[in-house]
Amino acid sequence: MIRRCWGISIFGLLVTTVAMGAVDGTYVDSAEKYLNSITGLTGTFVQTANGKQERGIFSMLRPGRVRLDYDNMPVQLISDGQDLYFFDKSLDQITTVPLTSTPAGILVRKDIDLKNADINVIETADTDNTFSLKMNLRGQEGIGNMTVVFDKRPVRLNSWTVVDATGATTDVAFYDLTPKTNFESDYFQIGRHRTVSTSGGDSFYD
Repeated sequence: MIRRCWGISIFGLLVTTVAMGAVDGTYVDSAEKYLNSITGLTGTFVQTANGKQERGIFSMLRPGRVRLDYDNMPVQLISDGQDLYFFDKSLDQITTVPLTSTPAGILVRKDIDLKNADINVIETADTDNTFSLKMNLRGQEGIGNMTVVFDKRPVRLNSWTVVDATGATTDVAFYDLTPKTNFESDYFQIGRHRTVSTSGGDSFYD
């Protein structure tokens, strides 16, 4: 059976080689302060990959929890703080990977340290209205990198970009993000389904 993998590259396991660029510590400080100020967010997203666009609802609750629901595809991405689950509703099947093995796991940590921990900011850039940080996990560069874009005034999440092992790019832009923390207790969980593990073998997740 061929397993469909729509959208998983939003958080995906990436393998890229990146040249070192200039890093502006002011932007690193601004991003770190903003990210640590977030408890929960919800809004809409537009994903662009392979020349196609998909839309949906984005929700995040730190630490560790993220959910993306697509409007026109039977798929869902959910992180419960431990693992990232890619749920294909049409197959009633879940693929799971550790959240720590995905660059996007950086954004939902309990404490985000962009200067002294294992997060390595390798480049910053800016325009009139935005600034961006390209980052990876120090010592684990082989799992990839992500570039996160922030609005400048006020500082807030704008978009992110990931690149997979083939060089394909996935852009995710966020709109109308608003604070939210009162999610239902099971909002970042998936019920019991057959699970295909990336480490091999099937199991069940309750």
